[in-house]
Amino acid sequence: MNKASLNEAKFETLLNDPSLKEQHRELIAELLSTARQLSAENTRLRRTLLKKSSGGQRMSSKLKDALYE
Repeated sequence: MNKASLNEAKFETLLNDPSLKEQHRELIAELLSTARQLSAENTRLRRTLLKKSSGGQRMSSKLKDALYE
């Protein structure tokens, strides 16, 4: 993953902390859910972008052969 990778284990541990107020626990759970969704969307967008950029205009094999002669 990238620099801003998500360490879900730390957040899960924090969610189970008994000293945490319920409203804070809900907020952390919501943020964790949003982060997971954004990470999945980011992965999908990267794949789509990679497919689009690699499948761009390519030289025909005849043109390529002619240029290499």
